[in-house]
Amino acid sequence: MAYPVLTGAVLIEANGAALNNAGQAKGLRVENAIVVKQIRIGRLRFPYVSGRAWRRWWREVLYADFGWTPSEVTREAKSAYTKGDPIAYEEDDLFGYMPARKRPRGRRRGAEEAEEITEGAVGTNRRISPLKNSLLISVLPNVITRDFGHFSRNLPPGTDIIPFEAEHYTTYLQGVFTISLADVGRFVVGKMADLSEEILKEHQSKLERDQNNERVYWLSKSERIKRVQEVVRALACLRGGAHLARNLSDVAPVVVLVGFLDGGNAPFQRLFKPDENNERVLLNLARLHSVLEDYQDRLLVEGNSKALFFGYRSTVLANETEVLKEFQRDELFSKCIEVAGTSRKALETVAGLIGPVFKKYVP
Repeated sequence: MAYPVLTGAVLIEANGAALNNAGQAKGLRVENAIVVKQIRIGRLRFPYVSGRAWRRWWREVLYADFGWTPSEVTREAKSAYTKGDPIAYEEDDLFGYMPARKRPRGRRRGAEEAEEITEGAVGTNRRISPLKNSLLISVLPNVITRDFGHFSRNLPPGTDIIPFEAEHYTTYLQGVFTISLADVGRFVVGKMADLSEEILKEHQSKLERDQNNERVYWLSKSERIKRVQEVVRALACLRGGAHLARNLSDVAPVVVLVGFLDGGNAPFQRLFKPDENNERVLLNLARLHSVLEDYQDRLLVEGNSKALFFGYRSTVLANETEVLKEFQRDELFSKCIEVAGTSRKALETVAGLIGPVFKKYVP
């Protein structure tokens, strides 16, 4: 039986941006110096956005544009966690949770002696996220620029200005994601599993019991399809990031390759590379061809459609003309990939296929 996933690669254009920062740095010219998150490979520095930040942007769009209700958050001394109710809260279903509630430290008096009660987890349930994503890492190296500034507006006469320093970059960020379709709206009941008996009792009328496993419950297929469709459509209008007031950047994907695969892998890693001058971005056709050679027999095709959908913003890829020509000329590319227009159109096309794919491959 197939293990269907929706998987894709995205390219995001960061224009004069500082989307995810690492905090205050020491040893620079001024005390108020904020640096961006970055990965070093030898002498090369690549700015990146953490997977957690990307997921936060995704959630915020789902709240604002699709009416998802944020799951209740409980704050404890050293932890915070959501409600852990994937029936009432779509984000708990798609993004996972681990509400590890703690018992307080104290003493309980027994008949003959005092018994120490140590702090520990009680009532813990956890859900592995069906939606998984990578970091968003710059394709181009060494693009980070320091920006020195100062606050001097309307200060009293004779007052020293307040210097500060920040970093920003103009680059393209690439990342990948997968959604395990068979795990959306599927819940196992029990300790350290998806649902507690309490949550099950509260929502049992909305769930269907699995015929082969009495501990497994499902949301209706229509609800599962709806949730995945909304996640895909939210990616098309992704927005967010730090320092937007003075570093406004559009983070909706400008290039995507997305489709359905039998298996949990995200094979479309690092599909984008810099040109020989480290100035523009290329789609790595040789790498993509190699991946398709290995995975063509695991691509899931529905009806007369192809398995993968390519969307792009014109003029972004330096080899755009070659890419479009090869997608038509090469037999493997033309067999597997449909050029759908813009990134948003590609994601809308995939959203429209989620229902048929669910009905064919998902219990």
